[in-house]
Amino acid sequence: MGVLTHFSRWRASAAVFGVNFELLDQMAKFRGSLHQVQHALAILGEREVRRWIRLVATLGAGQGKTTDLVLAALVRSRFCELLSPKIAHGDSDLFLMGLLSLMDTMLEVPMRQVLDKVPIDQESKVALLGGAGRLRPFYQLMLAQEAGAWKRVSELTHQLHLNESDVATFYWQAMQWAREVTAGT
Repeated sequence: MGVLTHFSRWRASAAVFGVNFELLDQMAKFRGSLHQVQHALAILGEREVRRWIRLVATLGAGQGKTTDLVLAALVRSRFCELLSPKIAHGDSDLFLMGLLSLMDTMLEVPMRQVLDKVPIDQESKVALLGGAGRLRPFYQLMLAQEAGAWKRVSELTHQLHLNESDVATFYWQAMQWAREVTAGT
């Protein structure tokens, strides 16, 4: 998982948070494309993932980034994950797509530059870059729900054959999860 190698310069900061470096070294050896966040969770465990999220949130805040931006990325990622069983998405990891959706803003670089450095499937790349593809309506639904554009949410839920009530419930659950995960950061 090449993404973790970019965190090596934060190793000293990570020690403060008690991150297990043996596990991170194992993760850094993984070079394949990341298709399942569950795989990362299985290797690191929920506790280590929570520590990493706190680390990233804290580092982001320390670099002048608002923790609201990190929270929004987490909400997006969980919302996508909750809806994934109801959407045809092939091998695309919708959690990762949601998480990356604000990475350009956080890093202050173009999305294309972010995606050039992250192993992610082509369908997710197309959606994140605003292109036409299978995931575009789903990505637009995520943005419309976040913006409270209810007419657009209704149109997209109909297009995707989803229930508006389920979409609203999943978004609420995603917000709760993101707050829980970042509690104490």
